Amino acid sequence: MQATHYFTAPVLAIAALFGCSSSAQAEITFYTSQAAYLAAIAAPGVDKFDDLPFWALGPNYVERTAGEHSYLAWSVAGQGKNSLLYGAGSDSDAWLSTDAATDYLTFGNFSDKVNAVGGFFFGTNADGAYVPGQSIRLNVLDANGTEKLFTVDNTTSGSFFGFVSTSQLTAFQVSAVQPNGDPIWVASNDLTLGSIAAVPEPASYALLMAGLGLVGAAARRRRA
Repeated sequence: MQATHYFTAPVLAIAALFGCSSSAQAEITFYTSQAAYLAAIAAPGVDKFDDLPFWALGPNYVERTAGEHSYLAWSVAGQGKNSLLYGAGSDSDAWLSTDAATDYLTFGNFSDKVNAVGGFFFGTNADGAYVPGQSIRLNVLDANGTEKLFTVDNTTSGSFFGFVSTSQLTAFQVSAVQPNGDPIWVASNDLTLGSIAAVPEPASYALLMAGLGLVGAAARRRRA
């Protein structure tokens, strides 16, 4: 499902601050396969969150790295409410979550050349334990103002989702769709950032073809 105006006000303010002035429409591709996502990006870096303590983090934000990339993570609550991040999971596999079930787990202020964001996203209970079959909202925004929103159902701890844009990414937000019953918290594991492979300019193609032509001519001369 795709929608607009989903991002909360603080994230949209950041997008306006770092927004790109280009009028070109960016393209964002949504992936549900980790293998396909990794095949589409360059310089992948993974933040496993295994260094996180198992309690509330914050209240502002945490500075994180994923390989050669850096970013900020924070939690966004409703207006006038405090918001914290929360370390969940286990000693062997930690996850990043929010302190309140209705909060938005948010990633932004990405370093240069981050065009891709992905990871494992799923629901947990109040104790931070995985709850199968939950629905998760994923929303991404790039520097050109292009926004994509998807709601995915029946997630598992092995459900991978990723976005790749032709433009620099500005923000990425994940939240849980609250069921009729006990509240559900969203969790993120193995956040994977990356770039997109550089596409040669037309002039580069011309030089390449010219070079191949010279190699072919030399080969013909040697045969003669």
